[in-house]
Amino acid sequence: MTAEQIDTINAIAEELYANAKNKGFHDEDFDLSDIILMSKWTANLHGEISELWESARKGQLHAPCDKDCPLTQAEEEFADIFIRCCDSAKAFGIDLGRAVHIKAQYNASRPHMHGKLA
Repeated sequence: MTAEQIDTINAIAEELYANAKNKGFHDEDFDLSDIILMSKWTANLHGEISELWESARKGQLHAPCDKDCPLTQAEEEFADIFIRCCDSAKAFGIDLGRAVHIKAQYNASRPHMHGKLA
């Protein structure tokens, strides 16, 4: 991963966080402890993942989403997961570009399937 790619990830996270903050999603953050914030953010991320799973269970992954935009349900939910992840990482002060870079390098060094099931 290049420095430019790392910077791009961080810029995306910053933009998504700024939009969420502008829309009021972080108004109460300053009053909450790290554990409460993390529980809120992970619950919201889990909710998006659950919506993707429910779409799959209903056989609707390739169906149009219910928003006024040209996305399938799968595309919408993966986008929501990505947005929530970037927003939460930025809100928590995580350098997501750096973290993704380091973790990707580590994963690349692991053996095939590293003893796990698919």
